[in-house]
Amino acid sequence: MKKQLLTAIAVCVSLCGYAQTKGTNALGFGINSFTQKSSGTSGKNEINSNFFSFSYGHFIKENVKLGIDLNYGKNEQKYASFSNQMSKIYGGNINYQRYFPIVKTLYAYAGGKGGYTYTESSAEMAGVTRVVSTGNEYAIGAYGGVTWFVSKRLALETSLLSANIAYNQTKDKNTGYDNNSKTTQTTFNMSTQGFINNLSFKIYLLF
Repeated sequence: MKKQLLTAIAVCVSLCGYAQTKGTNALGFGINSFTQKSSGTSGKNEINSNFFSFSYGHFIKENVKLGIDLNYGKNEQKYASFSNQMSKIYGGNINYQRYFPIVKTLYAYAGGKGGYTYTESSAEMAGVTRVVSTGNEYAIGAYGGVTWFVSKRLALETSLLSANIAYNQTKDKNTGYDNNSKTTQTTFNMSTQGFINNLSFKIYLLF
């Protein structure tokens, strides 16, 4: 499947070429939805996860884009043992990307970003909220990948490599006991994604 897709891309990029010039806008929207249901001797369990993203970018000069991403996610886990968990995620980042032509409409890109994420989680047992947790994360990172400018109005983009450093602060409140806690941590991670592990794209409308 991957070989067929790469072959199709190679054929298409050989047909025409487009330059991303100053003044071009890029608008993107994404939805990721996941549902899992299972049953056992104790009853039925269900997990529902939905993630939405909105992005806007503006080419401040040829092959250089400045953008903003806004994200929202919700995850619910319902268990037959009367224990439920729910979390909500709100986030956003500002990013800078520079594009380098490979062949015709196929470009490599490198970029950097700075972002903030707020997380709110709760756990219930027998209909009573027991634990409430909130988290704040501040992160900066660098990343790179490949973009295919399909036409003057459409682009597909995948990320291949990223590195991030983040500062996270979490507060837990146990409503049943007087043992509230506060945790802070700094993390660093580097990962590969996209063609290497997971074939996924962002889709942009250009105008």
